[in-house]
Amino acid sequence: MSNIQNIQKVVSNLDTKIQGTEQKTHKPEIKKAAKEMEALFVYELIKVMRETTEGMSSDSKGLGGETYMGLFDMEVSRVMADKGVGIQDAIVNWFERSPNNKINDNVNKK
Repeated sequence: MSNIQNIQKVVSNLDTKIQGTEQKTHKPEIKKAAKEMEALFVYELIKVMRETTEGMSSDSKGLGGETYMGLFDMEVSRVMADKGVGIQDAIVNWFERSPNNKINDNVNKK
């Protein structure tokens, strides 16, 4: 599953959880989804940075090196999302600022 599909799945899950109820009652779910979205963004950022620097190194990764580096990058992105980079705060603030935001209407239009 690609990372774009992962992001779409997270957003879809968030839409489903909020659907038909007040947004403020689902603040923990919003925070969790925002944290997951931040982790995915940081993972993509680290992955692209690593791809950019691969040409500079003459080191051989050996068998499974790419897999282990991918797992390492995922874990680093989770830790960074736990500490917060600022994206999850922006997402949560956006939901708090727009209480009349109709997520159901956006889902039904698609």
